[in-house]
Amino acid sequence: MKMADAKQKRNEQLKRWLGSETDLEPPVLKKKKTKVKFDDGAVFLAACSSGDTEEVLRMIDRGADINYANVDGLTALHQACIDDNVDMVTFLVQHGAAINQPDNEGWIPLHAAASCGYMDIAEYLIAQGASVGVVNSEGETPLDIAEEEAMEELLQNEINRQGVDIEAARKEEERIMLRDARQWVNSGTINDVRHAKSGGTALHVAAAKGYAEVLKLLIQAGYDVNIKDYDGWTPLHAASHWGKEEACRILVENLCDMDQINKVGQTAFDVADEDVLGYLEELQKKQNLLNNDKKVVKKSPLIETTTTGENNQKSIKSKETLLLEPEKPAPCIETVETEKVDEEVEGKKDQESSCSSEEEDEEDSESETEADKSKTPAPVSYSNRTTVVPAPPARRCPPPHQAALLTR
Repeated sequence: MKMADAKQKRNEQLKRWLGSETDLEPPVLKKKKTKVKFDDGAVFLAACSSGDTEEVLRMIDRGADINYANVDGLTALHQACIDDNVDMVTFLVQHGAAINQPDNEGWIPLHAAASCGYMDIAEYLIAQGASVGVVNSEGETPLDIAEEEAMEELLQNEINRQGVDIEAARKEEERIMLRDARQWVNSGTINDVRHAKSGGTALHVAAAKGYAEVLKLLIQAGYDVNIKDYDGWTPLHAASHWGKEEACRILVENLCDMDQINKVGQTAFDVADEDVLGYLEELQKKQNLLNNDKKVVKKSPLIETTTTGENNQKSIKSKETLLLEPEKPAPCIETVETEKVDEEVEGKKDQESSCSSEEEDEEDSESETEADKSKTPAPVSYSNRTTVVPAPPARRCPPPHQAALLTR
């Protein structure tokens, strides 16, 4: 009964509401704040991947960067080659896409087409000026990674037609870096520019590719061996990740910090190639020993060494110790001349007062000689060690700065 009354009242309310001013007002839609916002470049790449050329063209007209690359360095042209989308490849090239732009691993779009075996795309790219002599981070040309015979033949014929020296092409980057590194060493100024996206430096590149001579010159030029890119990777991260043992050794010998972490908390050991992980651990042990030796040298007290010759002894101190210690006046023995004067006076007195025989004179002279021999110079102490330094009989005391040199 109560339920029926409630329904009846509700129906009456609805009848009154219908046609009211509130009912006649237009609905107001509240705008919700979007929590997810996509980067314009990411939206452009998505449009290219979908194959929607009209939308891509509208975005280009609105200012989209046709050569925008994702975190891996892949552009829309790279992706179109990977997807075997000939129409999109043609569209992008016609609208100004960079045909030889490399990704983070040095692959240009022709590398992608050659690797996948897409003949139509490879032929089109070559016709539009793609370079067949570009090498990636592993030193590989598109021909090196081609697997199908037809693709290998196409690329080899183009290499022959263009007269490309593949071996020279492999070494071209290293040659340029060597030239620049030598200039920086000679000028004392490093004119390097970080990579726009990764923040990598010439030292990162040399480490990643194992350019040992370039690496040495860059360090000599004054590069910080612990410099980081935008992801927090040091040159050692790069060298270990790409398995470059010699580059790892050079960096460790130049006392790079092997415990540096990148932005996700990884050390060089965490990102290292399995083939170099053991070698990296050996290098760490050697570096620890080297660091310990240096700490011992810094904390060690004065060490005085004595070299003994046939007729003399010399006390030698290290140069560092002499610089740290204040100079002390050199020890002087001035009793020699006084003794000589005393001997002459005594001799005159003996001649005047002595009436003894020649034998007694000889005995007196012998006793005086023995007394002279028994008189030895006083010992000189250097840092709690005693070294006897005989002074020449007829020589005056040298100035303090000369004495310091004599005691080395």
